[in-house]
Amino acid sequence: MERGIRVHGGVFDVEQSWREPDLSKLPGFASPENERIVSVMDELLFVFCRPEDRLLTRKAMDPAHRQYLNAIGFSFEVNAFDVEKVFQDRGRHLFRLLDEDPDPRLSAFLPAGATFEPFAAVDELASVCRRFGLNASAPPMDIVRRVNTKTYSAEMRERLGLPNIATVVRSSDQLLAVGRKALENGAILLKDDFGVSGRGNLRVDSADTLERVAAYVAQQESRGKRTRFVMEPYFDRIGDFSCQLHIDEHGETRILSVQRLANAEFAYQQSVTPDPAFIERLRGERYFDAMHRLAAELHRDGYYGHVCVDSMLLRGGELVPIVEINARKSMSLIKHQVDAKVQDDRIQGSMRYYSLNLSDPNLAFEDVLAELEKRQVLYDPRRNDGAIPLTANTLAINRNPEQPYRGRLYVYIAASGPDQRERCDERIREVFESLSMRLVN
Repeated sequence: MERGIRVHGGVFDVEQSWREPDLSKLPGFASPENERIVSVMDELLFVFCRPEDRLLTRKAMDPAHRQYLNAIGFSFEVNAFDVEKVFQDRGRHLFRLLDEDPDPRLSAFLPAGATFEPFAAVDELASVCRRFGLNASAPPMDIVRRVNTKTYSAEMRERLGLPNIATVVRSSDQLLAVGRKALENGAILLKDDFGVSGRGNLRVDSADTLERVAAYVAQQESRGKRTRFVMEPYFDRIGDFSCQLHIDEHGETRILSVQRLANAEFAYQQSVTPDPAFIERLRGERYFDAMHRLAAELHRDGYYGHVCVDSMLLRGGELVPIVEINARKSMSLIKHQVDAKVQDDRIQGSMRYYSLNLSDPNLAFEDVLAELEKRQVLYDPRRNDGAIPLTANTLAINRNPEQPYRGRLYVYIAASGPDQRERCDERIREVFESLSMRLVN
């Protein structure tokens, strides 16, 4: 039976809200520009919308972007006003804005009785639903937090009888002692319990580095912080992939997709449709059986909803089914939704982002669309190939009239194979160059 109107919205750095405030952290660099970009990634959630659904974004979507998406078959209602007028720190995520300082226009936009489907569950979901008369179905937040920790992923390997070389370290002294021994066999990887997409993962390949990290953690412990990291050998991997699945409240599990991944420094870069031979290999190695067993354990622990399981292939040929469990929607699930819209077996879809430095404060998104169209790279359903820009606010959120600023563009590429995808990528880069948008790593 089809459900009624749904409201889609979410927080893409949700792990920061799940993270216990008294946990110590690994050394890392926080970029305010990147934080602002992540804050407006919620526009990606249009891919989950049906025509009657509502998309709630922190910043109003660019009109030219929305018009293009409508023209290629994506139909949805979206707020025409900014939920937040001036960007504040990342602690004020969308749900906190809705809970603490809601715009009066939201009551008219959010239909009472609709179902709120977030990117991931947060503490404020229940109170926001009460405020606006919405419904939501999510596990208790203590369960959501638990199943999203790196320690839980390590525990799950044990429960499923899979090889588990992870060690949980709970103090700077233990980090130093266990790390020194582990370094005898090569580089190690330290994971924050709530780390995500490059943040909170740290490769350590020398005793000197380990000692500096341990000293950094010890300083935090002296101020009352608790330590909980996962330590693993640094794998010699040749490929990453992920499995998207959904567990309903009764424990029924559907495997939705598998996506090959391209990562850089542990951070997500690209999702690509795997070839049939890769899927057959997974079947032969009973990978999907492991995913169903994992789902059964998650449900036994009280979780239901979307799950993305990160997996990898090692240079020696070994398949590692569970690297990390992300109990939420995911970038690869977003890509899968666009795959479903394209609906062409001849297409090998991919989704990636381009990180850019922009110098023209007057550059409008319609200029980007026009240049993509001029160079015949913009996706057209009649050809069923080309590039679909999935975001616009991520490109403009850091706009600065006085100096170059950082932006990011998420793009889906519909192509019939790797060569065609490469040619499309080259033409996209030509568009950036013509508009004085400089690619950065």
